[in-house]
Amino acid sequence: MNIIPHPKKTEKISGSFFIKQGDVIFCDEQFLKNVRRFMQMVEQCANITLAMTDDIGSANIIFTRDESALPESYFIMLSQGVATIKCADDAGCFYAVETLRQLFDLDRPREQISCVDCYIEDSPKYRYRGLMLDICRHFFDADTIMRIIDIMSQVKLNKLHLHLSDDQGFRIEIKKYPELNLVGSTRNGSEVVKNGKRYVDDKVVSGYLTQCDIQKLVSYASERHIDIIPEIDLPGHCVALLTAFPQFSCTGQVTEVRKQWGISKDILCAGNEKVYPFICDVLDEICEMFPSQYVHLGGDEAPKDRWCNCKLCRERMAELNLSGFDELQTNMIEVFRKHLVHKGKTVICWNDGITPSSSKDIVMQVWKPFTTNQGAREANSGRKVIMSPFSKMYFDYPYGMTPLSKTLHYVPSKGVKKQFLSNVMGVEACLWTEYVEDTDKLFFNLLPRIDALAECAWGYRGVKFGKRMRKRFEIYEKVGLVYNGKATLNGCRKLHTVRNFFKKDANIELNEYLYKQK
Repeated sequence: MNIIPHPKKTEKISGSFFIKQGDVIFCDEQFLKNVRRFMQMVEQCANITLAMTDDIGSANIIFTRDESALPESYFIMLSQGVATIKCADDAGCFYAVETLRQLFDLDRPREQISCVDCYIEDSPKYRYRGLMLDICRHFFDADTIMRIIDIMSQVKLNKLHLHLSDDQGFRIEIKKYPELNLVGSTRNGSEVVKNGKRYVDDKVVSGYLTQCDIQKLVSYASERHIDIIPEIDLPGHCVALLTAFPQFSCTGQVTEVRKQWGISKDILCAGNEKVYPFICDVLDEICEMFPSQYVHLGGDEAPKDRWCNCKLCRERMAELNLSGFDELQTNMIEVFRKHLVHKGKTVICWNDGITPSSSKDIVMQVWKPFTTNQGAREANSGRKVIMSPFSKMYFDYPYGMTPLSKTLHYVPSKGVKKQFLSNVMGVEACLWTEYVEDTDKLFFNLLPRIDALAECAWGYRGVKFGKRMRKRFEIYEKVGLVYNGKATLNGCRKLHTVRNFFKKDANIELNEYLYKQK
């Protein structure tokens, strides 16, 4: 059965199930929207029109609710000409329909729709199955994001983490402070690697999501059972913000949105009292736009050089009787965490932004190389964690550096004691866009990696993943997306490709693939 992600339990039964003209469907009223979606798929696939009935006894395709089942779970039985689908909730029904889409191959037009009789019992191992998209380094609009949401929903991913602010751009409309977009959403060049050289070009990069865009995205994602989680990175990665409001830096001299990648020493001033209400105002608008339980505050890669030389920061540290500048950052994050708690939100931070004195209510997202054991330790100590290890879950790097097998075979809960497994919320892959300038590169880096991510995040690795993955290539071609059709599960690491990516041409893999396709 060509299903990604692989269900928890499957069993083939002798016989076959055919969907025929005039077949009759019964469904619980709460599942009507998803059942109609299934009916539409069938009609588009083979021009077969299914009928609806209120009499369960006259139906041969039955969707009912199983109130005792776990959230997001579903059950499918195809046997003796009857399809029985039981779902725990609306999300479970959505996922059941997506499984039926793959089971019956409904994305490929044909005259007859059938599959082997089978039994499927399914529910996710991890409740957090995420993808992070950076729209700061290079901007991608709402239409592109919706295409990603479509792909995510087909493989049962349920969290889209949008990285909305960084040194290189502030990419979301804040109505109270229009300067954030008038100034912070445009930069006049980017660091590039082309033709064997690394240099800064003069190409203008601009754009941001309006609040109308966000409303549309949130609604679109919600219909597909995807939660959009916003990230406003602080106190580091704030140069775009500080270009619009330089008075909130320690020096007051931040003059342009950063063109280079890497880490800037210019961060929010922790000693300036006006910074705190300003950021809270921004977070208030973020909370109004995003109904998600979670708000990501970054916290990563915040060098303290400016704080060390800032009178206001040193004074605040002394007033609070803090032991060092890392604790000053912890205090700053705590101010914003408490503000967000009153909004009903839970804060997520990257692991290098969390100290021993950080609130246990902050969810840790683990990314840094060689620190995945920190995630296990934190989970064992009672903290909720999301696993995003750089070496396995960063999709901005070449396939030669991060082949599919590294993503597929990653075990998020490794090292976590049995009684604390629930503290591992799940896994999230990250697609940073320093070297992703357009949609061709975006989808090439994402596809088919997203299928390996989904298999890992759902939690049950099945056999013949490569065969199941290649079946998805037909779908990517149908909707006109660029993908890495040469990606293999056990492809060896190509050191020369990785070297050339960093030294000669950041688009080397994409260019080589497109050249071979001609």
